[in-house]
Amino acid sequence: MYVGIDKTRLDEYKETRKKLLTVIKPTDAQVQKEKEFVSGLLKKVKELSGPHIDAVLVGSNARGTSLKETKDFDIFVLYPKDLKKEDFTRCALELGEKFFKGYFSEKVYSEHPYVRGVINGYKIDLVPAYKVDSTDNLISSVDRTPFHLEFLLRNLKESQKDEVRLLKYFLKYIGAYGADPQYQGFSGYLCELLILYYGDFLKTLEKVGNWQTPVRIVLDQQDIDALAQFEDALVVIDPVDKKRNAASAVSLTQLSRFIAASRAFLFNPTTDFFSKAPKEQGYHQLVTWVNNTPIVAIEFEVKDMLKDIVWSKLRKFSARLVNALESQKFSVLKLGIYYEEREDFAYIFLMTDALAQPKLEKVIGPFVSDMPNSQKFIDSSKAIYGPYIQDDRWYCIKARKFTDIKEFVIDFSQSNFDIKSSVFAEQEIIKLYTKNTKVLAYFTDFFYPRETFL
Repeated sequence: MYVGIDKTRLDEYKETRKKLLTVIKPTDAQVQKEKEFVSGLLKKVKELSGPHIDAVLVGSNARGTSLKETKDFDIFVLYPKDLKKEDFTRCALELGEKFFKGYFSEKVYSEHPYVRGVINGYKIDLVPAYKVDSTDNLISSVDRTPFHLEFLLRNLKESQKDEVRLLKYFLKYIGAYGADPQYQGFSGYLCELLILYYGDFLKTLEKVGNWQTPVRIVLDQQDIDALAQFEDALVVIDPVDKKRNAASAVSLTQLSRFIAASRAFLFNPTTDFFSKAPKEQGYHQLVTWVNNTPIVAIEFEVKDMLKDIVWSKLRKFSARLVNALESQKFSVLKLGIYYEEREDFAYIFLMTDALAQPKLEKVIGPFVSDMPNSQKFIDSSKAIYGPYIQDDRWYCIKARKFTDIKEFVIDFSQSNFDIKSSVFAEQEIIKLYTKNTKVLAYFTDFFYPRETFL
C-alpha cells in the first residue's frame, strides 16, 4: 500500500507551509544582523596571532538553512596540515581564550579540544580543523565539514532552503532532530541531503512514509558500490566522502519514528499536526503517576563528565540492566534517560510490571524424553522442591535470590556500573523532584501515553 498526500488537500498543505515558514524562517532583518555579526567574528579570528590560515563559518547559518530560533554559530579555524598535533591543540585553545576574553567561555573535549562561549546572546563554537586538499587526506573527522559546506553551496538551490527548514522543524517536533548521542537522530546535513535527493519537503515525507528498512540512498549513482560496506538500517552515502554513512547516527527507533510521523502528516497536512505536544504537568500530577505506576530511578553522579560520554555510558548501562531484569522475570515496560549538559546528575528511569516478585518460582525443564538435557536439568536445578515430573516435562521450584527490584538494581549497579549511583523506587521518586525540578518536564514526556504526532 502506497501512502501519499491526498491531492484534494494540497491547498491545505500550501497554507500550512506558508504559516510554518512565517514562524520558523529568519526575517531579512535577522539574516542581515547575523551576517554582520559573524563577519565581525571572522575578522576578529583572522586578526588574532597564531599559525591559523583561515576562519570560515560552517553549519546551517552558512548554508542559509537555519531556523529563526537558532542562536548558534560554528566557526572553523583552519590550520596548515603539517602543524604538529600538540601545537595544533595548544594553538587552538590559546586562540579560543583570546577570542572569548571578556565573555563566558569553556573548553570542550571532543575528538580534539576546542573552546566555545557566548557573545551577545549567541553561542559560538570555535572549532580547529586542518585545511586539507580532499576528504581522502583527512587528519581529523571535522576536516570534512568545510567540504560539506562547499558541496551544499554548489548544489542546494535557493528554493530548497525553505524545504530544509520545514524538514528540520518537522524532525524537531517529533524529537528526531540532532545526531548527538542524546537524540540519535537526523543531523542538519542529513536533512539537506534528503531534500537534495527528493526535491522538497512534501516529496521527502511521501517517500519516507513508504520506506521499508533497510533504506539505501546515494546522491551520485557512481557511489552505489559504497553501500556494501554498511549494515545500518538507514544508509546515505556522504557525497563528499563515500567511506562515510551520513546517517550513521540515526537509531532504528528514530528512523521508525520519522517513517510513522511522515505518514501521519500526509493524512493531516495542517498546522494541527504541530499542536499535539503534551503540556508540562505539575507536582501533584507527578505524585499521581508515581502512586499508580511501578517506577525505578537510578541517579548517577556525572559532575564534570563530558556529555557524549555520559550518554554513551548510560545507554550501555540501561541495555545491560534491562537484560538482567528480564532474566529475573521483571518486565521492563518503558525505559528513559534524562541528562542535561553540565548538570551534576543523570538518570535512568524504568517503568516495570512490578516492584516485587513472589519468593518462589516454577521453572520449566526439558521433556522427559530428552535424555541429555533431562540429566543436565536434574544435576543443575538447585531446587528447593524437585525436580519433579508433570505430564511429559521436568519441573522444579526455586527460591528467588531477589524479590525486590530495588535490591536487585542496587546489587547489579555495584558490579556493573563504573559511575557512582543511587537507586530510588516508589515514593522515593518524589525526592528527585525536590532535588532537581527540571526532571518534571522530562516526566511529562516519559508518562505521555502516545507519540506526540498521533
